Amino acid sequence: MNFDLSVSDYFHFTIKILSAFLVGGVIGWQREIAEKPAGLRTHILVCVGSALITMVSISAFGKMGADPARITAQIVSGIGFLGAGTIFRYGGTVTGLTTAASLWAISGIGIALGSGMFFIGFLATGLIFLTLWLLEYLEKRFLKRKTYMLRVSTLREPGIMERIGNKLENLGIHIERIKIQEGEGTMICTLHIHVPLARKVTEVISMLQTIEALKEVEVG
Repeated sequence: MNFDLSVSDYFHFTIKILSAFLVGGVIGWQREIAEKPAGLRTHILVCVGSALITMVSISAFGKMGADPARITAQIVSGIGFLGAGTIFRYGGTVTGLTTAASLWAISGIGIALGSGMFFIGFLATGLIFLTLWLLEYLEKRFLKRKTYMLRVSTLREPGIMERIGNKLENLGIHIERIKIQEGEGTMICTLHIHVPLARKVTEVISMLQTIEALKEVEVG
């Protein structure tokens, strides 16, 4: 199949791809500094990939008489599987929903840029960035909770993370993010938690120490 593309076509393709790269980098940078599961590279790849697929579906399949929206529509459902990989459940606490939503939103921006809708793409980028950065700051600033880093050393046992999550949930504590380092028969879990002002950190330690598999609990 031969496509007669002009210099102007290549210029517009380049602008769209670079715009997607820039926008994906802006949102990904915010997720990166927030230490979320999907960061800079993931958001760039999703945005650039979405823009690329959109351009190909319009320029190639559209000229063949096919409906370009059929391929572009698969981006939305495909990103759902990718976003699901960032969602984790610990006891009654679910984390990663915002990151999954940001991946879904950045794919939409990529589609918009790939379609040449630069104004709406950049406008959406600004609104998403404000949502992720400014509102997160306001939540931490005005909600009546304190943030702590909890370091738990425990034996590797089935369901241990669910037990920890349930204990924290019973105290009204929200897990923002978690990092797990596994060793031989043991693991170290670093949790960033939001504790209601009505709760004392000593209550958190005492509650967790009732779990027999736990070896050590540190709060920072």
